[in-house]
Amino acid sequence: MRSDGYLEYRLPNYLESGSKVKEFQISFEIASEAPGVCENWPSDIHFSLNGSLLGYWTSPGDFGAERGLYTPDWWFPNWNQYGLLKLLTVNKEGVYIDGRKISDMNITTLNIDSETTMIFRFAAPETAKNIGGITLYGKGFGNYNQDIQVRIIYEEL
Repeated sequence: MRSDGYLEYRLPNYLESGSKVKEFQISFEIASEAPGVCENWPSDIHFSLNGSLLGYWTSPGDFGAERGLYTPDWWFPNWNQYGLLKLLTVNKEGVYIDGRKISDMNITTLNIDSETTMIFRFAAPETAKNIGGITLYGKGFGNYNQDIQVRIIYEEL
């Protein structure tokens, strides 16, 4: 069974001409993807924006010992139930997951402006040390009743 792969999202860009991006934030509920459920199933999940690697985080497992708070009744009990809520932040100092620095890539290097097409990628690459897949949860699933949320903090020039 393969556990590598990726998911990409094309993000809307509502920046006005002349705006300077100071910070990019994306919040999501995420876990590994094991056959069935496996609480101890590490996965190195890589994050990139427009092809630039932002860094990676290791998910500890594919959680299903308990039912997710928002997981629907029709969802099979032997499938993953919930993930961990993560906040990825890119600013001038670097890239952070929940406030912990994961890379020196920064918002200036990404060069985002009003004309930029933004494609965000979650990946479990076949070259990772821990190839344990990816599960993303949205509203109505998992323990956090939210879809993926994106926030761009900017200043007008």
